[in-house]
Amino acid sequence: MRFLFLLLDFIVFFITTAFIITIRSISGSWDFSFFLNNCKVMVPIFILNVILLLIFSFYDLKKYNKIIKNDFIELSLSFIIAFVLSAAGIYFGVHIFNIPTPKTNLLLILLIFYTYVFLSRKVYDSLHFLQINIITLGTSSALNKIKEKLKDIAEYKIVSELNSIEEMPQNLNATDVDFILVSNDILEQEKDTAKLILTKFVANGVICLTDLMFFEYVFSRLPEETLRNTNQLIKEISVKQKDFIYDVIKRLFDISVSVCLMPIFLPIGLIIYFLILIIDRQKPIFFQERVGFKGKAIQICKFRTLITGTETPTKLGKVLRKFRLDEIPQLINILDGNISIVGPRPLWMKEYLFLNNYILSNSLRTLAKPGLTGWAQLNFKAPPVYVVLDTPNFENNNQKDEYFKDAFVRLAYDVWYVKNASVMLDIEIMLKTAKRMFVKDNTLTN
Repeated sequence: MRFLFLLLDFIVFFITTAFIITIRSISGSWDFSFFLNNCKVMVPIFILNVILLLIFSFYDLKKYNKIIKNDFIELSLSFIIAFVLSAAGIYFGVHIFNIPTPKTNLLLILLIFYTYVFLSRKVYDSLHFLQINIITLGTSSALNKIKEKLKDIAEYKIVSELNSIEEMPQNLNATDVDFILVSNDILEQEKDTAKLILTKFVANGVICLTDLMFFEYVFSRLPEETLRNTNQLIKEISVKQKDFIYDVIKRLFDISVSVCLMPIFLPIGLIIYFLILIIDRQKPIFFQERVGFKGKAIQICKFRTLITGTETPTKLGKVLRKFRLDEIPQLINILDGNISIVGPRPLWMKEYLFLNNYILSNSLRTLAKPGLTGWAQLNFKAPPVYVVLDTPNFENNNQKDEYFKDAFVRLAYDVWYVKNASVMLDIEIMLKTAKRMFVKDNTLTN
C-alpha cells in the first residue's frame, strides 16, 4: 500500500501541475514543451514533498490510526515547510540554473496536492477497501497484541478467532480467507494442525504466517517470545549476510555528514560551552563509558546537563536535552568511528553488563555499531536506566518480567534494527529524528 500511495501521489501531483499550468497560461491551451520546462522545477519539489510526507508518517499506514487524529496539523506543517523550501529554492535557483518561476502556480499546485493527500488518507481509513481477511488460530501474548493492533489498521479484518483446530467450522471456505495467522506454539506442538493448514489453506493459495513473524511486520520490533528463544534468534540473525557495500556506504555517509555539520555546529557548540561555564559553572564536557560494537567499551563525549554527582538537571540541561544539543560533541565520536549516525543507542557499560545477567539475548544489540539516533529512540519512550549494584530480589517470575518489561521492548526494537538494517531504513530514521527535534511525536510506544 505504501508503494501504491506513492504512485498515486506522483500521478495526482503532475496531473495537477499540468492542469494549473494550462488554465493559467496566457493562451489557455495545452503546451507540452512548456509543461516539460516546468517539470525541471516540479520534479525536485515532488521529491521534497515525498520526503516530508514520509517524515510526518503519511506513508506509514501501520501508524496512521495514531496520526489520523492530528493529521490536519501534521499535514499543515508539511505544507508550510514544502512551500517555504520550494519558494526559496526557486528564488535562488532561477539565477543559477535558469529555471522557470511558477510563483502562484506553485501555491495552487501544493494546495490541491495536499488537499488530495488529506482526503485520500481519510478515504483509505474509512472505506476499508482492499481489505485482507484473516483467521487467527491459537493463543499467545504476541497474537493477542496483534489482534488489538489490527483493530486500528483499516486494511485488515479478522473474520474468525479460533483457540484450537477443533473450533474450525467444517464449511469454512479457503477462498474467503486471505491468510491465516497461527500461533507458533501450535505449529511446533501439534502435527495435525500443521497438516490441516497445509492441505486446507496453503494448498489453496492461502498464506500462512506465525504470530511471531507477523508481529515483526505489524510492530516493527521483535516479540518478547522471540527474544527469549535465544537459540532461534541466533539462527535468524546468523542468516543475515554481512553486507560489505552497506558498511562502506554507511561509513562514508557518517564521515560526510559529520564533516558537513561541523561548520554549522562548531559555533553553536562553542556558545553552549561558554554558556555552561558562565551559567551552570560546571565543566562543559564530560565522558561516559558506553558499550560499543561487539561489546567493546567506548567513551562517549557529551555536554554536561546534570549537576555533577546527581540526577538533577542544570539550568541549561533541560533545554539542551529537549533539542538534543547535548549530543553535538558526539560528532567527534562519529568521525572516530566509535559510533554511527544511526544505530542502537549505546547503553552504559554497567547497565549492559547488568542486563546480560537477566536477558540472554541482550548482547545481540551490539552486532550493529551504536548510533547517535536509532530505531528504538523513534518508537519507544526512554525506559529507566537499569544499573543496580546489588542483585534485585524477585518473589516470582511475574515480578521479574514486570521489572524488565521496558528493557525487553527497547531490545526488541534494537534487534529488529540489527536484522533489517539498510540504507533506506537509516535515511528514514535520520529524517524522522530531524522532525522529532522540532515537533512532538505522539506515536511513541509506552
